[in-house]
Amino acid sequence: MIPFDHAVQQLRSLKMPLVTEEVPLARALGRVLPRQVEATLDQPPFDKAAMDGWAHDGGDSATLNAITTIAAGEFQDRPVLPGEAVKIMTGAPIPPRAKRVQRIEWSELKDGLVRFTRKEGMANIIRRGENARAGSVLLHPRVLAASDLAVLAADGRAAVEVARRPVVGVLSTGSELFEPGVVLDPGGIYDSNRIMVLSQLAGGAADLVDLGTVPDDATATRDKIAAALERVTILVLSGGVSRGDFDHVPQALDDCGVRTEFHWVAVKPGRPTYFGRTTRSFVFGLAGNPVSVFVHTELLVRTLIMTLSGLDWDPKLVPVPVAQKITRRSTDRIEFVPISIDSDGLRPVDYGGPSALQALAETDGLVRFEVGQREIEAKGVTNVRRVR
Repeated sequence: MIPFDHAVQQLRSLKMPLVTEEVPLARALGRVLPRQVEATLDQPPFDKAAMDGWAHDGGDSATLNAITTIAAGEFQDRPVLPGEAVKIMTGAPIPPRAKRVQRIEWSELKDGLVRFTRKEGMANIIRRGENARAGSVLLHPRVLAASDLAVLAADGRAAVEVARRPVVGVLSTGSELFEPGVVLDPGGIYDSNRIMVLSQLAGGAADLVDLGTVPDDATATRDKIAAALERVTILVLSGGVSRGDFDHVPQALDDCGVRTEFHWVAVKPGRPTYFGRTTRSFVFGLAGNPVSVFVHTELLVRTLIMTLSGLDWDPKLVPVPVAQKITRRSTDRIEFVPISIDSDGLRPVDYGGPSALQALAETDGLVRFEVGQREIEAKGVTNVRRVR
């Protein structure tokens, strides 16, 4: 059995040649940016008005002559002379020699003369390059969010170079599994793991393939896995990885030439977790209990996707006040416990074990217990890995 942190480190150490592609910004949300991007423009590219107002030379004249209006996108090369004011709109270029912008609501215009009704404490000018300088780092490697795409668009980029998405196939094992929407046979259950994993990994970083289900049959399991390994970069299996009479996955993987990297991880939930590889693909075998599948998809599968996409990925932990003490019975393994978060802080989710799928509906994050740690006291602060 491998320590949990060793398993994570092993995944983060895996390397494959990074392949990138250029995609339009409109299709880049959620894609992985593997290399930093440098600005090609100063932002803003000129001095501009921070608000609607009157641009003037900063002198002490009681009244100023209103000479013209400058709209956003308009450039005026005539300088503003002493005793003059130019009406200027938010975002418009500051004309030559103007040093301040008096906001419109603190001004009065009458008979072509402008009087300031209140002293302006700020220049209200956004200087060229104030937000970013050409050549400075615009974005560090990351999963691209909407705000990142706006930053790239403001730099004049119509497309961005991103990592080519690894193909991730998801396959559920078990003769008891039925597709939602059909009538269950006695002893049957609906397959919830597959839709959960596919949904967890949706968002752009991976190209997802729904591989359906396979019954607890050795030959069928081997054939399904062999076919999947021909088309995916990462294969995620749920169920059939332990030591039961019908747990055919480990032998099927061996028959398909998958080399075991680790099997059984010192963590709760999900101790039977398997990870292996071929010359071109990687395989996760996750214990079939849905909470185990959810946790290890977050902790392990997502780590490998980001690693293969060129990210030195370290998911963010958020410090959250503890509103209610969290305790556990066994302390022999690292454990990830589901919690909910409200206005007072975090609370343990009523959680009966790794089969308690319904607990995930209340789960906002996971807290980590170390080996030997029995409780997390109320009124303190602890780190949370957000999942919602």
